[in-house]
Amino acid sequence: MKPFRALIVPAILFLSACMPSFARAEDAPAAVPPTVIHTEDGKYEITIDTAQAPDLKEWAETKLAPVMLKWYPMLVEALPSEDYTAPAKFTVIFQDPGRGVAATGGTRVMCAAPWFRKNLKGEAVGAVVHEMVHVVQQYGRARRTNPDAKTNPGWLVEGVADYLRWFKYEPQSHGADRVGDPARARYDQSYRISANFLNWVTAKYDKDLVKELNAAMRQGKYSDDLWKEHTGKTADELGEEWKDGLGKKVASADKPGPDGLVALADAKPAADEAKAEAGPLNTLTDDEKKAGWKLLFDGKSLDGWHNFKSKDVRPGWQVKDGILMCVDPHNAGDLCTNDKYDWFELQLDYNISHGGNSGIIYHITDAGGAVWMTGPECQLLDNKDGTDPQKSGWLYQLYKSDVDATKPAGQWNHIRLLLSPEKCEHDMNGVKYFEYVLGSDD
Repeated sequence: MKPFRALIVPAILFLSACMPSFARAEDAPAAVPPTVIHTEDGKYEITIDTAQAPDLKEWAETKLAPVMLKWYPMLVEALPSEDYTAPAKFTVIFQDPGRGVAATGGTRVMCAAPWFRKNLKGEAVGAVVHEMVHVVQQYGRARRTNPDAKTNPGWLVEGVADYLRWFKYEPQSHGADRVGDPARARYDQSYRISANFLNWVTAKYDKDLVKELNAAMRQGKYSDDLWKEHTGKTADELGEEWKDGLGKKVASADKPGPDGLVALADAKPAADEAKAEAGPLNTLTDDEKKAGWKLLFDGKSLDGWHNFKSKDVRPGWQVKDGILMCVDPHNAGDLCTNDKYDWFELQLDYNISHGGNSGIIYHITDAGGAVWMTGPECQLLDNKDGTDPQKSGWLYQLYKSDVDATKPAGQWNHIRLLLSPEKCEHDMNGVKYFEYVLGSDD
């Protein structure tokens, strides 16, 4: 068998829930035809129009499209309501020059190309996730079906979109964990601040509150009374309690950064926990050396690794206190071993962040536009607060375990993957999950 590369993938860029199928619109008059993609089940169709910004086409197809295919169905599931079906088709258009960042009207998402060019390694993808929430929301339909429809508060409409973006799609970025002066913070300030408030309320009072608020807004029945109905307190009372909690966090947090904001994430550095829990790192015993084991990571450098389709490693990957860490998922990319392997046994320890989503893909090649197009994935996830239905240790969309042997986010897990011609096996913390044979009918 021809050997292939083994791979470890960072959370923010591993996206394989829905395989994209790219198709060109043959009758498009534009010099750069739109890209039309479909979810694997064929239920949803997304058109990406980069005719005005052809330089963004490759990024849109390789980075944006996989996220949209995975997350649009998940956003639809996150915002259900009675007698409602989310749009099966929508279009994303990159305008040049365009204004601001992005805006959505019905099933058309308009993106300002100049802003996206400057933020391709930062917030670009997340900004489209925010707009996809608006596609799903479709709150304007209430005015067409309900003559008595009430106007929805703008802060809540945007707050829901940013809540799903920052606390579901990319919680590891902590993009909504920062606020200004807590004494002046208001829960109805929209976007990130309101998202922070919604996350706090759902965690403390009602985990389904966002779904309930969404359903009411979609039907034109939103009322301030909903807050008391579901939490026992008014929105203003909740806002004061939330703000008081912010002040207490700030009192024990780091000093404000150069942007004047204070980080509120509960974040004891993973490296500190690792030193206390993991013991000697990146070492082999004499017996292991004799048995043929090889260290893929020396604990000191990124020697032996490179980014997918690159010779170098992007700065989002760093070595700290003997641990290989993804410190910036927006600038990390997929990390691959330099050496190639066909049959092997891989053992490693991982410590995933709150809400984290990552994975190990093996037998990849450079043939595909993304790593998940060429190899199977062993999922790595925060099983409690991660949003993917595929759980840690499962072979993505192929084999799953009826037991969950993973430890919570912030604790170390030991995973073992055996790949041999006779059988393949996944073990989590010493518990065997399943076996399978590569190349078998199933």
